[in-house]
Amino acid sequence: MARLRLRHGQVLVFTLLPTLAGAQVPWEDPLDCGLDPPGRVYVPRPGPRAHEVSAGSAAEPARVRRELRDTTREALSGVPQTRVHSGALSGKTVYLSPGHGFYRSAPLARWATQRPNTNDVVEDLVSAETLNQYLLPMLMGAGAVVVPLREPDLNRRMAIVNNGDPGYAEVGDASLFGTSPVPGWGPPSSPMANNVEPFKLGGSRWMTAASQATASASWVPDLPEEGARYVYVAYTADPSRVPDAHFVVRHAGGESHFRINQRRHGGTWVMLGRFYFKKGQDPAKGAVVALNDSTSQGSVSLDAVRFGGGTGFIGDTEMGPLPRPRYEECARYHTQFSGAPAAVFAPSGANRLSNERNDDVTARSRFAAWDHEEGEDAVYVAWHTNASGTGTAYGTEGYVYGPNPVDGTLNFTGVPGSDVMAQALLDELDHDLKARVDPNWRTRKLRSAYFGEVNPAHNPEMPSVLLEVAYHDSVQDAVHLREADFRRVAARALLQGLIKYFAQRDGTPVHLPPEPPTAVVARNKAGGVEVRWEPPSTDSDDVGGHAATAYRVYQSEDGLGWDEGQETAGTTFTLELPVGTTRYFRVAALNAGGESFPSDAVGVRTGAAPPVLIVNAFDRLDASMNLTEDLTPYDLGSPVRVLLEAMNDGSSVRRHGAAVARHAVAFDSATNEAFASGLAEFTGYSLVDWFTGRGGVKGAPPTRMEQDALRAFVSGGGHLLFSGSHAASQLLAGGVEDQAFLADILRASVESGTSSLLVEGQPTQWLASATHLMLDDGTLGGLAVGSPDVLAPAGGGTSVLRYAGTELSAGVASAPGGQVLFLGVPLEGIVSPWRREYVLGTFLARTGLLAVAPAPPGDEPSPPDPGPANQWTAATGNDPRPPDPTPPPYVVDGVPDFYDAADTGCGCGTGGGPVFMAWLSLLVTVQLQRARRRGAHSSR
Repeated sequence: MARLRLRHGQVLVFTLLPTLAGAQVPWEDPLDCGLDPPGRVYVPRPGPRAHEVSAGSAAEPARVRRELRDTTREALSGVPQTRVHSGALSGKTVYLSPGHGFYRSAPLARWATQRPNTNDVVEDLVSAETLNQYLLPMLMGAGAVVVPLREPDLNRRMAIVNNGDPGYAEVGDASLFGTSPVPGWGPPSSPMANNVEPFKLGGSRWMTAASQATASASWVPDLPEEGARYVYVAYTADPSRVPDAHFVVRHAGGESHFRINQRRHGGTWVMLGRFYFKKGQDPAKGAVVALNDSTSQGSVSLDAVRFGGGTGFIGDTEMGPLPRPRYEECARYHTQFSGAPAAVFAPSGANRLSNERNDDVTARSRFAAWDHEEGEDAVYVAWHTNASGTGTAYGTEGYVYGPNPVDGTLNFTGVPGSDVMAQALLDELDHDLKARVDPNWRTRKLRSAYFGEVNPAHNPEMPSVLLEVAYHDSVQDAVHLREADFRRVAARALLQGLIKYFAQRDGTPVHLPPEPPTAVVARNKAGGVEVRWEPPSTDSDDVGGHAATAYRVYQSEDGLGWDEGQETAGTTFTLELPVGTTRYFRVAALNAGGESFPSDAVGVRTGAAPPVLIVNAFDRLDASMNLTEDLTPYDLGSPVRVLLEAMNDGSSVRRHGAAVARHAVAFDSATNEAFASGLAEFTGYSLVDWFTGRGGVKGAPPTRMEQDALRAFVSGGGHLLFSGSHAASQLLAGGVEDQAFLADILRASVESGTSSLLVEGQPTQWLASATHLMLDDGTLGGLAVGSPDVLAPAGGGTSVLRYAGTELSAGVASAPGGQVLFLGVPLEGIVSPWRREYVLGTFLARTGLLAVAPAPPGDEPSPPDPGPANQWTAATGNDPRPPDPTPPPYVVDGVPDFYDAADTGCGCGTGGGPVFMAWLSLLVTVQLQRARRRGAHSSR
């Protein structure tokens, strides 16, 4: 936060005499649009923090930077595209604000979203899903440091290890460590009250730096479940800290190294990235380690480390915590949890449940100003969707601050540069949405309004824009908002708009990150493996990224935990591997703009002349695959949820590969795009496992070329495992050739009836022992299978699987040349890996590729109770809180007797929850002057 701020700081004491009258404000009231009319009085913004003694410069290190090391193949780690890379936005910080979120509603006496379910869309959820899954990793891939103003981690489990906890350890000479008098994170009680500042509840440690690592500290959680989690570190900033504190994340595959500038941004959670962790406590694969090697003299601060997002835990006797993932909460609670003072998360000056919705809007921008430090090149971007109340308005709008209400005019008086940035984002959205979504897409001219979220009274430190990307109460816009591809295109437009804004401002060339490769194959070569791919496409209408100039190949032992990648200039990567090794690969494209998302995964199990080729033809990702969630307790009905890892995350090959490798059979794999481009072919393989999941792009069946090749392969004696939820119905709805492929090669048709999510073997057939094949609905750790087809055996076909308790067929076996097993359900959708392996292994035995059929799987034990979603050690006295300095008192004059209406949201929303008017009669005694001296808060 820059030194140009007001000198008066955090509210420490409130004396309140409130009188509350709740009222429902209809959506037509413009004050339910997050408006902040001139003249409103708030508690002053907090002043510079104790460590902010000098302005930063362009030469000073960024907050977090990834340290790539020449690891060759010693370590595997990370999830591609979730850590800071380098690119066009290197040296930039983006404060990212997904609009709205759950809040505690006093009139409803429960948690509520700030916007309702309109056309199956809830703005509060759409904003978080889009930014967390698309825009945030895109920005990081382009080199930006991203500070989310709501929790970004979709993982509903969280573990925090604090210094002094059982999972914390220090190694090295004791003289290199000490206890800091600066307050740090401390474990709050559960639930945590809405006035608690958790970064003042404990203390912190320090470690003396050296030119080589001579000491370390480690934080090792005991994780109740495996999964991908964001990792955050907390430390206390001070000018005596080193600017390159060395932190190492150890997880499922190995290590990822980071350097943190600890002279800035202490007293909050600093995000490193997203990594996959296995269950349990493992110092080698589930820990964060701080080393004391540095190029500077000073100390390394050691406080706490957080793994995962968790569920809500802020509440009290009036209303308990939100029993849902924290990423769905509004910024009011996340900013409090992230260390901000009350003047940030309760700027109205009345820290009551009834004011929490009001405080949410300005808490977002105030947190950005509080966290930001002078000299840092930062912007603030808020994503919202809009509503007119009539359902007739549609398209995109952008707002900067001005002294006017929402009246369609532009009277810009915000932070300089906001209007230029906003126009760059609107231009990019307009161009890309017209090119990829709707040629008649409407983008209105830039407007101003006195929105609290972009008000320079709350955040005078960076250009700020509030974007209304589409109208959720417009039927035509809502159709687009339900599409994952619309969200991706819009997010990419914002990324590219920011890049162009900074390039124009700084007088530098525009470099846009490339698109990911789609045609990728991994196959056995003598003594190892070869990965090949086609360069990603570019376009002539300036929508996609620029051409790739290099690539990064990521590796994984299980398709879950990924390494730091190896860079290569060409489109081929070779690697020596021992026989019997299973390895997966993803390829990302690079250029001066940054790094693309990774390709779909491919993999191998090494061995001489692998008999199996796995082909991933699952390309579909559209609204037909959206999940729905019953949120009737929150008066939301069942809105759609676009959660990519439960729909199509590009990793399905790992489930097929693991099932083949379980039987010690070697395999290669490819995407169907690699087959189409000629990188892969069927020659030399005995069996092809061609899986379509829920279909190709927009549900398309295999192309004519693919069908012809499969027909020739089977007719020549090759064996085929073909699977997919809608493969039969897609082929049946196609042309004559499609229908002939279904009848002649798959020997099946479609029968009327209702499928289920439980499949079993036909009692008299060779898969009779395949019992209790539970299919995933998107909530069981895999991909949702949707509503699979009911099959009917055609001439020469035999039903070998059925939907449990019926005679409706789920799988048909035949031998039109080689052996063919056609599954009307995705093989990767079978929840149990043991049962999945049994089905595939039994087919391998039937084809002669496995000498002995596998034994039927037995009963599987019930998973243990993972315990509470939020886990940390209660206060033990090992992390004592230092005494607070005593700043001089300051009395705030002029706090109004009442606020006109809730300060709740985006431009002209629908007023989805009850909005109330609060009359306040206040006597507020505050202590606002921060201790700027380093007396009580020493350099340690």
